[in-house]
Amino acid sequence: MSTTPAILVGIDYSPSCQNALREAARLSNAANRPLVCYHVLDDEILSEFRKLNSYDEAGIIDFARTKVENFIQKTIGAAHEIETVISVGHPFEETLKVIEEHHAEMLVLGSSGLSSSESSHVGRLASRCLRMAPVEVLLVRKDQDHPFRAIAAGVDFSENSIRAARRAAEIAKQDSASLSLIHVYRPVVYLDDEFGGLGSSFPISMEPSIIAGFEERLEAMGDELEKEFDLQELTTTVLISGRVSHEIETHLEETNADLIVMGTRGRTGLKRLLLGTTAESIIHHTSCSALAVKPGDFHL
Repeated sequence: MSTTPAILVGIDYSPSCQNALREAARLSNAANRPLVCYHVLDDEILSEFRKLNSYDEAGIIDFARTKVENFIQKTIGAAHEIETVISVGHPFEETLKVIEEHHAEMLVLGSSGLSSSESSHVGRLASRCLRMAPVEVLLVRKDQDHPFRAIAAGVDFSENSIRAARRAAEIAKQDSASLSLIHVYRPVVYLDDEFGGLGSSFPISMEPSIIAGFEERLEAMGDELEKEFDLQELTTTVLISGRVSHEIETHLEETNADLIVMGTRGRTGLKRLLLGTTAESIIHHTSCSALAVKPGDFHL
């Protein structure tokens, strides 16, 4: 087995799965990384079939492998060197095993699995991977059938949001896409009315120098990324709002962005990964694809 970090893509035959596979293939080619396609046979479902005298687990695994290989051939052809993995067990636990065994640096999934609810663009497995998988997680929407054209990155000037902006720049260079860096300034006096706070009716005043300072910092970051990655188009935007996620979601719609890149938080005392309420809301509810970038020191 290769020790080169791999791009891992989950195959579940959901409406967005084909586009997830196409994007994973583009990323693996651009980064010269192995592409590993995996499919998990849910052990809970197989347990019912094991009661039958005619049960043949090896035969089921062979059938599943052939189905995955045919799906790959139909979707991206035979131009890629691909490893196919079929495993049996709990989907999330098996995903973690495949990540570790193949030294994966990114996990690509369709944004909605077959069991996802209508209230969210993110399926159950994808949501758990976003929180807890120790790699970057890219969720690809079912209508993302082409390279990315307009990419946005949320920047709060934390170390990991800067990492996210750099990843957004790398993908923008790969796909010849535009890149928009977004920072939303939330005034200290503004409390979100969702939590019984002062809300938008409270008059907000601030020194113009505060906003100017954020604009200068964001523009300086943009200038560095534009030069380093030789980007065709890069813009920076500082917005003012008490509801950060709503402001970013609105900006994504207005600019027709097809990918948002967000940095996630690290561990808490409860030993779990938090996306952060802002990133989680955006990733779960925006209609564009989303990439969650994990902190550099994150591990299970």
